[in-house]
Amino acid sequence: MHRIYADAVHCMLYSISLTDKKNCEQYPCRSSMSTRVSQQGAPAMARDDHEIIRRTANFHPSIWGDQFISHPPEDTKVHEALELEVEKLREEVKREILLAAASNYSSQSLDLVDAIQRLGVAYHFETEIEEALQHIYNNHIDMEDGDLYSTALGFRLLRQHGYNVSCGN
Repeated sequence: MHRIYADAVHCMLYSISLTDKKNCEQYPCRSSMSTRVSQQGAPAMARDDHEIIRRTANFHPSIWGDQFISHPPEDTKVHEALELEVEKLREEVKREILLAAASNYSSQSLDLVDAIQRLGVAYHFETEIEEALQHIYNNHIDMEDGDLYSTALGFRLLRQHGYNVSCGN
């Protein structure tokens, strides 16, 4: 059996034609191999096309029982309260972004935008982040007066959002 597979692999690797009778006997093609294997090793298959016979297994019962399958429905009041709290916090963060953008402290605004992006929740605040970065870019807030961290952070965030910021003087 192993020799048949080796011959078939050899045939596929070297592109030997399997159409003539001599090569087909020497290197059996895939279709003849698959029919040979399916005829030999298929005791669980049906004898006719309409009936499928499958083996059943007697598995031991789970040590967890059915507690994960039949869990109680969620409490809708708790779910609604959590959604209201999340929405309230979103509005608070939006307000913070806009307040930081309106102030002349670009480092605070940049830190807030960077933290929101690193937390992976920036998709909730896309318009506010764009407004904050647009304010920093349009007002030419000079980031060179700050420390190296603020300058690098401003450069990276503005470049990431598609603003044309020069890397030098």
